[in-house]
Amino acid sequence: MNNLNTPKGDILIVDDVPENLQLLFTMLTEHDYDVRRVLSGKQALQVVDVEAPDLILLDIKMPELDGYQVCKILKSQEKTKHIPIIFLSALNDTFDKVHAFNVGGVDYITKPFQIEEVVIRVENQLRLLNMQREIESKNQELILLNQDLEAFSHRVSHDLKNKIHIINGFSQLIAQEFSHQFEPNVKEYFQYIHDEGKRMAEVIRDLLRLSQVQNIDIEYSTFNISEIVTEISDKLTAENKNRTVDFIISPNVYGRGDLNLIRIVLENLLENAYKYTAKTLKPRIEFGTYQQEGKDIYFIKDNGVGFNPREAEKLFTPFHRLHTDREFKGTGIGLSTVKRIIQRHHGDIWYDAQVNQGATFYFYLY
Repeated sequence: MNNLNTPKGDILIVDDVPENLQLLFTMLTEHDYDVRRVLSGKQALQVVDVEAPDLILLDIKMPELDGYQVCKILKSQEKTKHIPIIFLSALNDTFDKVHAFNVGGVDYITKPFQIEEVVIRVENQLRLLNMQREIESKNQELILLNQDLEAFSHRVSHDLKNKIHIINGFSQLIAQEFSHQFEPNVKEYFQYIHDEGKRMAEVIRDLLRLSQVQNIDIEYSTFNISEIVTEISDKLTAENKNRTVDFIISPNVYGRGDLNLIRIVLENLLENAYKYTAKTLKPRIEFGTYQQEGKDIYFIKDNGVGFNPREAEKLFTPFHRLHTDREFKGTGIGLSTVKRIIQRHHGDIWYDAQVNQGATFYFYLY
């Protein structure tokens, strides 16, 4: 319920006929609106510049500046473009409704005025305006909350990452320096600490990536994706000398996007393909591209364990995994990061997979 002393809205009426101004003024003030009146478009612009109203009732047919011109000026200015404008027109005047809406009007009222119609149309526009303000206020609150959460998350993750590195480093140092004094089971305990610490560091790294992706500024450039894929595959091969994987990489495949973010996409997809071919007799990972509907579609294909597509509904959801830790280690965050990066590039990602028949991930960037 409105407070009796609080106006329901601030309305500016613009009409060069004093009788019309008085009639509308009486109608609206009786319904608890705060009403201001001016007799020309020029006066309206001056008044609005000093203090913007919530709503403007604007006559079309006026000397010097007509209603269309006034509306167009108001909508061209950042300070006033949000103000809803209802046009006023006499039945015997030529009223171009299409032009009225094109210049920014939201509604119109015809003369002679009917009090019920005037009040309903005014109330509708003010209700919409208040809803829009509430949404903008909530959005601003959410933005600030997200910024606070991101700052907190980044700080915590950053501190955790440093602490985990210290724990990993010292546990490894102790295991190396004093291993000759340990019982066999103690060595296993330290190896367990090291393995879990390494896994925790991976979780924190992936969480940091995920939190940063959404707000980082995209820096577009054109680059050779094949070279990046080759670098990543060479690194995987060097880090896992006990494995032999056949990498098939199409040469000179180019793309346009943020180089650092696309590298993260390729790292995640290739590391997954490498991981899920670990139990395959002759592992093979393929990178290539093809054209579809004018878009460059990139793909990474493997012949690993694959997965059941009917169980993959939440594949791109953080922490959702299709394989247990006993089968394959992982954080469950990588594909969520991939999805967000590709969305930031106005692209899409999808897959084709079957159990024990490998998986293929396809994506385009814009």
